[in-house]
Amino acid sequence: MARKHLEQADVALLVLDATEGVTKPDATIAGYAHESGRSVILVMNKWDAVKKMSRTMQEFTEAVRYRCKFLDYAPLVFVSALTGQKVEKLFPLIDNVAEARRRRVSTGELNRFLAETDFDRATSPSARHVKILYITQAAVAPPTFVLFTNQRRPLHFSFERFLENRIREAFDFTGTPIRFRQRLRR
Repeated sequence: MARKHLEQADVALLVLDATEGVTKPDATIAGYAHESGRSVILVMNKWDAVKKMSRTMQEFTEAVRYRCKFLDYAPLVFVSALTGQKVEKLFPLIDNVAEARRRRVSTGELNRFLAETDFDRATSPSARHVKILYITQAAVAPPTFVLFTNQRRPLHFSFERFLENRIREAFDFTGTPIRFRQRLRR
């Protein structure tokens, strides 16, 4: 049922129980949301029921990020449905994530971004110096970029991850997955 409902959603709110943490079914549903290209907001509910100490929120954040590594782009909000604590923060965040999901970046902006990015910091196998000739956005919801490179094989996942993180920072794709398609050199 989770997959069926995700297909009808643009932004998925994955509600987690703060008293239990991220369970295996939670992680599975989060994986479905990521694979289907849905934007995701992680909502830690029952925050009022957790005994607070000085590092509690940071520890919860680290635990959620560890269990759902693939959703590192998803914002995490701590709320209490019972008391209404911090629930008002959800609605502007949903709007921001939905807007980021539909954001279109011009080819000119993307190529200026390429010129300014230091790709020497990106990791890729040393025998394969990667040069991105240009990049364009092919689709929105989720944002999909086409890379034209000097490579005959697909890019190493770590290089794609580096590029994804830089694009996310530069153009604020909060809460939404980024997809890449590569045009290989013949």
